[in-house]
Amino acid sequence: MTPLFGSREHPLDDRQRMAWESAQALWGVHLHDPELKPGAHMPSFAWFSFPPQVVVDPSEAERNGVGAFYESIFAHEIGHHVLSPSTRVTSFALAQQMARAIAATGRDLIPEPDAKAQMLSNLWSDMLINVRVAAMQRQRDGMPGVDPEMIRMWGVLSSVPPTGQLWWVVLRSYEILWSKPAGFLCPVSPPPRPVKRVERAAPTTPQAADTDAQRAKAVAAAAAVDARIAAEAQWAEFVVTNPDVDAGLLAETVRTFGDDPVSGALRFGMLLAPYLTAAAGSTGQSGGAGRAIDGGCAGQEDGAPPSAGELEEVLGDPRLREVPEHPAVIKARGAGGMAAPPAENGMQPSAPRAGADAMGQGYGVAETLELYSAADPNEVIAAWYITAAKRWVKPLTQPASRPNSVDETIPGALEQWSIDDEIASLDWSATLSTNPTVIPGVTTRLRAVLPDAPPEQRESVRLDIYIDSSGSMRAPRAGSPAVLAGTILILSVLRGGGRVRVTSFSGPGQVAGGARFTRDRAEALRDLTFYFGGGTTFPLDVFGVRYRDTRGDKGSHGAVTRRHVVVLSDDGLRSMFGTGQEEYARTALEVRRVLDSGTLIVEDRRHQMAEPAAAAGYDVEYIDTMDDAPAACARLARRLAEPRASRRLTPGGRRG
Repeated sequence: MTPLFGSREHPLDDRQRMAWESAQALWGVHLHDPELKPGAHMPSFAWFSFPPQVVVDPSEAERNGVGAFYESIFAHEIGHHVLSPSTRVTSFALAQQMARAIAATGRDLIPEPDAKAQMLSNLWSDMLINVRVAAMQRQRDGMPGVDPEMIRMWGVLSSVPPTGQLWWVVLRSYEILWSKPAGFLCPVSPPPRPVKRVERAAPTTPQAADTDAQRAKAVAAAAAVDARIAAEAQWAEFVVTNPDVDAGLLAETVRTFGDDPVSGALRFGMLLAPYLTAAAGSTGQSGGAGRAIDGGCAGQEDGAPPSAGELEEVLGDPRLREVPEHPAVIKARGAGGMAAPPAENGMQPSAPRAGADAMGQGYGVAETLELYSAADPNEVIAAWYITAAKRWVKPLTQPASRPNSVDETIPGALEQWSIDDEIASLDWSATLSTNPTVIPGVTTRLRAVLPDAPPEQRESVRLDIYIDSSGSMRAPRAGSPAVLAGTILILSVLRGGGRVRVTSFSGPGQVAGGARFTRDRAEALRDLTFYFGGGTTFPLDVFGVRYRDTRGDKGSHGAVTRRHVVVLSDDGLRSMFGTGQEEYARTALEVRRVLDSGTLIVEDRRHQMAEPAAAAGYDVEYIDTMDDAPAACARLARRLAEPRASRRLTPGGRRG
């Protein structure tokens, strides 16, 4: 096939050309020629990139003794574009699965966890590809007693015994998968488990706060972080590895998920992440994590960070919501020895944890930001909350303010007229055309009448959201249920064709957000995730100015605009009714008179907002913890879609 590029600095020689054509035929694909880069100083002798490109360092291949195995080298790199990861989105999903496995094993116990996730992702793809290539070579060659070239190449690559248990497990599983005796690729016995140093972590400093209540919350949050760190340190002592057993489980995982890399990646990560934990901070020999590159592909060359669309596709993959479990546990459950795990879709964690998954994704927003550190952080945060909110979102519309037209009817089928029917309903023309002799109840006919009412007219919604971003509210980067609740409302309104305006507020003068209603999802989510971390003062000055003159506020086709306001806050919202802002004490009441609905979703166990909210005409939904806010907002969206007030009310009939 003619190379895509007109010329290359290092073209393929005859031997490499033959190997390249053979490797393409093995997979049944046609790609442009690989790029040869002698002396590239990469971690290995071959790697790949997107758009599909295969790169090989011939000098490094010769140094590793595999210069005679170009078909397997090329076939392996082609496999990255055909089997795993095959696309950029899948490559991000694989890394996410490995990161979830590392988090479940103990993220704080593994140095450079995001780099280790990328390493495990590439190692998983390598295993799937190597096993597939060896099987295709064996089927093509059909030479009993002769190992496929891929297996012979690995005999050369594994000539140096592994020093760490992780790489020994990988090589032993290759022996099982290729039906080779123990000792073919690695020593019969695994290397000893490294001795681990234990260091005590420094206590967490509470976040600064203005009031006693906020200070108490900050101290409790810091204590929860310290408790989590202590629990993870204790858990590390119980992380047990068994190389012989794990090698067999790894071979089973490769066989089972050979065609579904994303589903198998989590189990692969749960198998090998404990070896990274054992190697971290150890004395003596290395844990062998680095050997994953010494014996094969260098992985994907650094490319562009994920786009917003790719992030949504990755984080929205349902396979990334499976509960992380060790394959040994899954196997024991299959044998009837253990109960099923709880589904990982709950909204209320047992204890709020900074960076933990409180929204059921299996990986917190803080960790996701670290994993995709090269991407736009606003896009990462938005994608995380969008995918977490999807299961709650339904298009939000409301009954139209214009009344439906008068019901009409259309003629239906002919039916028999009986003597019990009204004489006026007798259809004489149909009766006489049936039989000129009229016999009542026998030849008489009537025409049925069918209703032809038009469908109910519905309109989109304009929603004004105010979210508390004070220090007592969880930050968006730490997994905020309030932000998730706001995301549910934003997506519901936009999906119904409506518009939203989002305002983030904290202390005096700390107000962020657009002044206009928008259908730009990115803009709305940027405003929603803006975080101050100060005190709590509702921006009554801004609130009053926005609704001072509503005479020109018209909807589509000249209809009166429905105005809905939602406020998300904790127990510091008394400032909305003038506390500390006496000059604006009547602002909330005056604004309510021009609203169709005003709803406060407040974390207030003592119900302190009942009296001032009722006096101003606002509905209040109390929640015990902010983790209940997403469900509360989903209920609010349903109420806005089907208001309790009569549909015969004139537009603005609920105002005041």
